[in-house]
Amino acid sequence: MYGLEGKRALVLCGTRGIGLGIACCLARYGSSVTVSGTDEGRAAEVARSLPGTGNSSFACDFRRPAGVGDKVAETGPYDIILLNSPGSAPGTVDQLSAAQLQQSIDLMLLSVQSAVAAGLPAMKRNGWGRLIAITSSSLSTPISGLAASSVARSAVQSYLKLLAESVGRFGITVNHVLPGKIDTDRLRSVDAATAEKLGTDVGSVRAATLETIPVGRYGTPDDVGELVSFLASEQAAYITGTGIRCDGGYIRSI
Repeated sequence: MYGLEGKRALVLCGTRGIGLGIACCLARYGSSVTVSGTDEGRAAEVARSLPGTGNSSFACDFRRPAGVGDKVAETGPYDIILLNSPGSAPGTVDQLSAAQLQQSIDLMLLSVQSAVAAGLPAMKRNGWGRLIAITSSSLSTPISGLAASSVARSAVQSYLKLLAESVGRFGITVNHVLPGKIDTDRLRSVDAATAEKLGTDVGSVRAATLETIPVGRYGTPDDVGELVSFLASEQAAYITGTGIRCDGGYIRSI
């Protein structure tokens, strides 16, 4: 469908949640997929479970950005790189320390830059490549309780836009996806924490959230995976330098 047969794809943070959904979709459409995770055993297990053949894995620590790039260089080359990263600890901007902000920059910006720097030379030589990042709805409306993440994601957005302008002439596109409320373990934990804070139950929290989503449901990792698979395809060759929402209409800003 998307012509991804024979393409080598890397999905960073691809062992759970949105990353896992994307890895499954890319593998279903014919790519050989490498997934990264923090746990080597878990990453290997996920790689074995993916559809198709030629799938593999590695472990890396996003707190050490240079090590991420080293692993990408060691295991590549890749045609498609999904730039997914861990989130940072919650907190408001007045509570944000320099160390916390630095950690967020390491996790979300410098690790992404390190992966791109390692994967880009081969894409340039081949005259084809897809760099697709998972960002956040905070790019539309900063999230006060996730101040460090909101600041770092804004830097990532600027980096990706400039990168798209720089590499387009090599046949490489650069885009990012802004997920809304995607039904993952992380979101379930957030819903549980919200319920505890409000003194209510998780069902009530979910019901209230669904009222704010025009399509009336949480998204799935597969929903994001389908969008990423399209952006990775030749059909999306004229789309670059942009962020596309996958949120069921949840993000209210225009």
